[in-house]
Amino acid sequence: MSKESQTRTRDLIVDMMTKGVSTGALTEVEAMAACSSACAAIIATMIPPAHHAEALEITIDKLPKQVAFHAAEVAAHRKARSN
Repeated sequence: MSKESQTRTRDLIVDMMTKGVSTGALTEVEAMAACSSACAAIIATMIPPAHHAEALEITIDKLPKQVAFHAAEVAAHRKARSN
């Protein structure tokens, strides 16, 4: 898959998740889970099979940290908005 196709795919996923959350069709958690599934699918289709395990290990390591960071941002935003 070309770099341009990868970028279009990423942008499409982000756009779909954003629309889903903004319309109320998805919660933020559902959108993040969908992105995680999409990431795993991308790994499976774009990375040579010999590197799947390593790529998934990196994703599994980073995802909880990204979720925690996002949760802290959301909490701070909600707190600031409530004041």
